[in-house]
This record gives sequence, C-alpha cells and structure tokens, in this order.
Amino acid sequence: MKSLSDVSLMAKKDAYYRRVAAYYDQDARDFLERYEQNYVLQRIRQDFRAITEQYAFASMLEIGCGPGVDLVYFAQKYPRVDIAGIDVSPEMVRLARQILERHGQDRVLVEVGTPEDVPALFPGRKFDLIYCYFGALNTVKDLKQTAGLLRRLVTPQGTLVLTFVNRWYGFDILFYLLKLDVKRAFSRVTNRWSGYSPAKRLDSTCRSARDIHRFFRPEFRIVQRKGYSIVFPAWYRNHRLQPDSRMADVLWRVDTWLNRTPFWNCGEYSLYVLQPEKR
Repeated sequence: MKSLSDVSLMAKKDAYYRRVAAYYDQDARDFLERYEQNYVLQRIRQDFRAITEQYAFASMLEIGCGPGVDLVYFAQKYPRVDIAGIDVSPEMVRLARQILERHGQDRVLVEVGTPEDVPALFPGRKFDLIYCYFGALNTVKDLKQTAGLLRRLVTPQGTLVLTFVNRWYGFDILFYLLKLDVKRAFSRVTNRWSGYSPAKRLDSTCRSARDIHRFFRPEFRIVQRKGYSIVFPAWYRNHRLQPDSRMADVLWRVDTWLNRTPFWNCGEYSLYVLQPEKR
C-alpha cells in the first residue's frame, strides 16, 4: 500500500504532475516483468551504468527511480556511497522500497516527488552525482528551471548523467512515413508525442541537443554525449532482435560508429554527461 504521506504529497501537486504520476502508477503493475524479458532495454541500461561509473561519487541521487532497479545495483556495488532516489509515482516508490528491502538495502532513501521537491525531501543535501535514466526529465514542466535546480543540488565538482527521449528519432520518422502515417512520423518533432502507449497519454516533451545546450548552459558544460537506438532497435521493438544473435552486436557497433558522426543525435535516446562550470 502507498503511505499516507506519499498520497497526500501527490494530492497537493497540480493536475499536470498528477497525470504523470497516474500514468506511471499504471505502468508499475508489470514493469519489472516486462523489463526482465527485454534484452534491448537491459543492454542500454548497462551502458548507461558503465558511463556513470566513469565518474567519482560519494553520494548520488536518482531522478525517476522507477521500481528501484538501478538503486539496488549501485547500493550493492558501492556500499559506502550515500544513495537516494525520487519518483513522481507513489506506486513505483512502493515497489522500489520493497525491492531495496528484499536486497537488504533499506539504507537507501526513496521518496515520492519531482525534482522541485528534492530540497524539501533531502534538506541541506548536495550530491556528487545525479543521474536520470530513460527520460524522466522529459516530463518536468520547466526544463530550464530544473537545470537551475540541479546546479544547486550537485556539488561543485559533481556530475550529472542525464538521458532524454530524443526529438529527432530518424528511424521512426522513416518507418512511419513508409506507412503513410505522417502525423505519427513527426509527433516528436511537433511536440505531439504522447508516450509509447496508444491506449494512454503521457504528458511529455521530447528533447533535442539544442534544448540541452539552451537550458543547461552556461551553468554546465557537456563533457560526454552519446546516442542510442540509432539503428539498434528501440526498447519497444525488442521482439525484433534475438539477444544472442550476431545482428544484435553488429547493430550496436554501427551505433557506436554513428556516434562519431553528426547522426549521433538521431536515435531514440540521447545521454549527456554534464559538469558545473566554475563560478
């Protein structure tokens, strides 16, 4: 069951965040089962983690922690690191607390909230590393305001590892144009994208590299960037690729090569590593 404090916090949120929370509350019902069967999603997540682990941290915050898969991973691997997480969905937070307790990692604090709530949820705290996997920041109301908040939450020598659902997803544009579905082909570009499910709407804005530069600079500098699922399948097309197939490795290597070209930002996701500029 959701705690009374979790329910009351979301009740105070505006209609926008209540809709986002309701979407992910529903998504939580079989999230872990679907994740465990999705090789593509697992491979991309492993690469997110590998990039994150290139940077030093003694404390970390996850934004959009979902059911706690990455919180458990980092807590088990780095037992001395101070770890916290937030998610807008009370149901996701409930699952995250359960899985953390099951793995003996109840030292990790997980709270219901949006990035704007972090100063109140963890008063006085700053984090060496703040990460967000699989696009939770696509649902914030004001990305520029969130960028300023993250600058105040990260330590001066800290790091952000942020991933976004990309605005310019070349494969989907071509795929739906070939199906003569022009509206869907350009839904991300025109900000009419409503999430991955045709049955329920997600309030979300896809982001381009230009958006990241515009909202995060001059407070941050981009020290690393990487695109995902340029030709390698998007996670929701995982059924088209066998995990042990040679083609999976070939497509992954092609994506690696394309990251050296101007097409790096034409995949389904883009990852950015940002560090604060000196004041």
